[in-house]
Amino acid sequence: MDDLEPKIRPLVTALNKTGLVRTFSSCEGHFAPEEQTLVDRNQAEVRFVAAEGVSVDEVEALLAFLLTSFKTRHGLIPVKVTAYKLYTPVDEETIEETFVLDLRPFNRFDSPDRKRADIDRAIEQVVGLM
Repeated sequence: MDDLEPKIRPLVTALNKTGLVRTFSSCEGHFAPEEQTLVDRNQAEVRFVAAEGVSVDEVEALLAFLLTSFKTRHGLIPVKVTAYKLYTPVDEETIEETFVLDLRPFNRFDSPDRKRADIDRAIEQVVGLM
């Protein structure tokens, strides 16, 4: 956990403290033009799986609570918070299922500093919901 980017650390910590998920990948978001790569980095995200002994339904209930509570309390602007399940083929028979919690600036044309501030505030707000 020492190699976590500092701005996403509170969200990763809060998710793990629920006991429902085990995080394994995260990104705090990178908004400056020089930080861009072929992959879009204009969002923050945390990837995780259900913790040992926890059902997918329990993880989905947590995500439903977070998404509906965030929208109800904070709206969509200036950050859109979404979650989805990513299906990744490992081999011919195995499909890996990963949950992704995604925080994206609503306006991609905002300045990098504005996007950073909006995402940082949204991370704090999501952590507060947990």
